[in-house]
Amino acid sequence: MQLIKTMTLAFVIAIAVACILPTRTLAQTGRSTSTDDHEQTLKQLLTEVRELRLALQRATFSNSRFQMLIERVRVEQTHIDALRRDLETVRNQVSDLQSAKPRIEQQIKDAEDSLDRGIEPNGHADWESHIKTMKAEFARIGSEDERLRNREVALETDFQNSQARLNELNTQLDGLMSEMKAP
Repeated sequence: MQLIKTMTLAFVIAIAVACILPTRTLAQTGRSTSTDDHEQTLKQLLTEVRELRLALQRATFSNSRFQMLIERVRVEQTHIDALRRDLETVRNQVSDLQSAKPRIEQQIKDAEDSLDRGIEPNGHADWESHIKTMKAEFARIGSEDERLRNREVALETDFQNSQARLNELNTQLDGLMSEMKAP
């Protein structure tokens, strides 16, 4: 940004020197120009300097907005990527629990069938304990499944909101780009 300011100032000085030196040279050689022409040139230079200052201020402001928007887009994209990973992890965990439910149900059924057949009279208490443990595991899976589904819904909502914010930031960036391209 400092380079732009320096270049603009150098340009303004070069224009001023280019306009003033020929006038002084003509005046010194006896070819005088009218005071009105000189004043008109100075007014034009002053107007040009003011326009350049305004253009530089607009460019500086636009550059600052552009940098802030880019940083906000970067932060939002990082947040969205983290949400996407979390959402994928939760969905995989839900899928794992869903596949474990039928397996545990079948194990409970098989254990109850073995208990009903009474294969080992001394092992009756062991089978009942094993069935009780499997039923507790099945209940835990049910509550864990519900917790994970609630987490999935919350992550999905947060993901959609973040995606909407990112889209809005991209729209603002596009608008700023269009503004910068305009003459």
